Amino acid sequence: MAQIKASIRTETGKSKIRKLRRAGILPAVMYGHGDPSVMLSLSAHEFMMLLKELKGHAPIVDVVIDGQGTTRCVIKTIQRNPIDGSFLHVDFQKVHLHEKITMNVPVILHGTAEGVKQGGMLELLLREIPVRATIDRIPEHIDIDITHLKMGHSIHISDLKYPEIEFALPPESAIVTILTPRKLAAAAEATTPQPETTAEPEVIKEKKKEEAGSEEGKTEAEAKKKEEKK
Repeated sequence: MAQIKASIRTETGKSKIRKLRRAGILPAVMYGHGDPSVMLSLSAHEFMMLLKELKGHAPIVDVVIDGQGTTRCVIKTIQRNPIDGSFLHVDFQKVHLHEKITMNVPVILHGTAEGVKQGGMLELLLREIPVRATIDRIPEHIDIDITHLKMGHSIHISDLKYPEIEFALPPESAIVTILTPRKLAAAAEATTPQPETTAEPEVIKEKKKEEAGSEEGKTEAEAKKKEEKK
């Protein structure tokens, strides 16, 4: 289980918090189930390394607090500076051992699908799957072997074998599928822009008719004048 060291924080106020950040310290808070919130501080660099370690895994971490032991938590919220991406604050949510929680678990595919070898294209529809279980039962990631997945076939939530967790999606939800060349062609055709056809505005047509009518009337009038002169 991934770990992060933290210390109890007493500093509050914007100026003091800015000073902590300039020193490479990340302010944090830990809360959960009516227990008093605990203000923490931890190394911003160590937290960045922790996120790299957790990449592709569920964000479950043991927070080791000086003098207070270890508490298993979920990284609930990370605030970043919108300009340089640096960390501003992190929230840890305490989770009791026998309490069920819902969280997203990353999907990891293994192998090369049979359908891909036959010319199909693999499409991963769900990169994460929401699951519900006690924190000690939630897997770090959901592993799916796609080696025998044929062209036009899919793997659904109902195909997963994790008896100790509940899935928060319908059983028929597709996770990964192999698109056939026909579907690929149809999708490509649907996204191809069609040539634009410009129809002549109706007003112009009416105007032309009116002009033609007036021109015709003018010709008849001239013909009558000529006749009278004769």
